[in-house]
Amino acid sequence: MLNPITYADHVVGDFLRYQLTTYPFAHQGLFEQMRALLNVEQTRGTPLLRGPFISLSRAFKAGASVSALAAEGVLHPHMTRLAQYPSVYGHQEQAFRAIAQKQTTLVSTGTGSGKTECFLYPIISRGLELRDQSAPSGIIAVIVYPMNALAEDQLGRLRELLVGTGVTFGMYIGKSKQRASDVTGERLPPGASSADYRATVERHRREGHPTAVLPAEERASREELRANPPRILLTNVKQLELLLTRQTDTDLFDGARLEFLVFDEAHTYSGAAGAETACLVRRLRAFCNKRAEDTVCIATSATIADPERGPEAGRDFAARFFGVDRERVVLVGEAYEEDPWAKVRSAPGPLPGDPSVQLQTMLDVLREADVDEPPKGALARLKTAFQVASGKKLDATRERWREHLHHLRPALLRSPCRGLRVPARWAAWRRSRGGRIARLEEPRREEQRAARGALRRLHRR
Repeated sequence: MLNPITYADHVVGDFLRYQLTTYPFAHQGLFEQMRALLNVEQTRGTPLLRGPFISLSRAFKAGASVSALAAEGVLHPHMTRLAQYPSVYGHQEQAFRAIAQKQTTLVSTGTGSGKTECFLYPIISRGLELRDQSAPSGIIAVIVYPMNALAEDQLGRLRELLVGTGVTFGMYIGKSKQRASDVTGERLPPGASSADYRATVERHRREGHPTAVLPAEERASREELRANPPRILLTNVKQLELLLTRQTDTDLFDGARLEFLVFDEAHTYSGAAGAETACLVRRLRAFCNKRAEDTVCIATSATIADPERGPEAGRDFAARFFGVDRERVVLVGEAYEEDPWAKVRSAPGPLPGDPSVQLQTMLDVLREADVDEPPKGALARLKTAFQVASGKKLDATRERWREHLHHLRPALLRSPCRGLRVPARWAAWRRSRGGRIARLEEPRREEQRAARGALRRLHRR
């Protein structure tokens, strides 16, 4: 579990250590003064440290269950076993239905909203249908990524998802191996399950030499891709261009169904590069002897909306980019659940003593307890510290303390944070430093005050 306050504390600590190592003083005395000034506690009230600022993510609107979508024929029945969760988000369901109706689909939702599932589940469902029909091999989907790192990340996901399904896949990028004998990694036998895949990956991790684990469904080399084209092909724009021009690779698209064409991070295809990629889309369809309406085109992006024209700009982009009628483009955006806030809310009063000490104490006990295997006595110390700070009792059992703390967190955090954000008066700030700082003639910004104070202290010493 990521604790935003302790995480921010670690980031700030790393940043301050970076300052020490990047701008070191040769003079030992000056270096020690700098080290003292860059202490985390010293910087809490200075411009070097602000926040942490936390924004709450709203819950996405719930959609239908995977089993219900399978019963309707929107997804293949086997997807109930492959899907990570029993239900999908509302925007994912909308994308599934649009793709099932063979409409060009633009998924414009935020990071972490499950954009990949929007196109991946329908593609896998179609692959499962062709498997059931014992259809001949041939590419049904080309998924284009702007960077190899994104394609490689998706490849790892497909390995675990498609192992044992009979739905083949492969990646063709610049560093793809030419021959099957050049591929490194452990090849799983046909019929291996996802449990077998995870167990093999874990075994390599424990042995200290992690290596690629390749399902029988993966075409891991160019030689294998040409000899037996996969159902799903991952690539990038440059390699797709080469696939259509090199004589040795054009066989890859012989008999290709090309039912789906996906461009991830579509906002990167703008300007001249976007125009060239749009031409490549048309060349690929022509090479596979497909009309615009024969291939379902899908684009995903978190930042494609125009600030002036809104989401309609995305519709125009997709129509021009894929060469389809504007009316055939479906826009898929985010929809949220209503946030259930309590009608009556109140903040507790300030805690006794120094709020920075109270906060640091809670951060220390949380950091100690918030691990997979808390040390002996860590949860008891957390319970005691919480009760002293808030006056409330915490269920500190290993199974329930996180959930209970989640519901009681306002009592833990509001009081110390409230005290910390009250600005100190200038006179009090001077007194806390022994009155050694002269009064400034005119009010200045906080950054100037802090800089002037630090210089005066160094000068007097």
